[in-house]
Amino acid sequence: MTGFFRVATYAVGLIGLFAAFSHYGIPQLVPEPPPVEERVTGTMTTEEFVTVGARIYARVCVLCHSGLGDRAPKLDAIAMAWRERIGDPRYRGKAKNLEEYLRESMVEPSAYVVKGFGKPGTNDTESPMPEATKGALALNPGEIDALIAYLQSAAGTQVTVAPRAGLAAGAGRPTAEPSIGEKALDAVTALQKFQCNTCHRLPGLATEDGAQPLGPDLREIWRTAANRVAGMNARDFLTESILFPNKVVAKDFESGLMPEDYGDRMLVAELLMIVDHLAREH
Repeated sequence: MTGFFRVATYAVGLIGLFAAFSHYGIPQLVPEPPPVEERVTGTMTTEEFVTVGARIYARVCVLCHSGLGDRAPKLDAIAMAWRERIGDPRYRGKAKNLEEYLRESMVEPSAYVVKGFGKPGTNDTESPMPEATKGALALNPGEIDALIAYLQSAAGTQVTVAPRAGLAAGAGRPTAEPSIGEKALDAVTALQKFQCNTCHRLPGLATEDGAQPLGPDLREIWRTAANRVAGMNARDFLTESILFPNKVVAKDFESGLMPEDYGDRMLVAELLMIVDHLAREH
């Protein structure tokens, strides 16, 4: 009996040690506080309206238009570039000024595709950018207006669009989608929280018919994940792909497209939920 109690005491102590280490020894990755949702009102000043647009741009647009990885053209020279673009014989839109060009670029992105930024095989006639009013982006008219105001202001030109009463920046977004500072309670909301469905087709999330994903289709990644890197199982591969996305890049996709800061923004629990969700058959 003495030996049994010694083994039991040792086991309990060992379990307690691991529990204490997991709770206190492993740092939790705490994301930044969530951006405050602004409401567009008819009495809002131009500066306030531009600030709303800047928040939306940082949340939605900078992922592709950051200038990293040649994923989408930078927008810092748009004040001069728009005239050249609407004069290009390849232009198929109807814009007559910068405001119209910016709005058209969001709702009809294939009206003009900057050279080198089209879908592969389309000779720059089809844009990989989804329509901003549909799918995972789903910007409403108030958000579109605010974005135009911000881009005009950032380009150093006159802001020609005014806030319209009753249009909320952020209204219309799925209520199940948490803000960046809230801990996701399940894998699907975690995928939405980090906007994974903006670029990927994912298990458990509806995909707009005809929408072209900007990243690899991950709905059946569980079939191949364990075979992508020798000696690495599916969960390890998926974890590395999220935290270090440029180590192994999927065929037909370029490095530098996926953000590399998820390790700083995800809670450990959220990362584990996402990996488990992707690694199992649905």
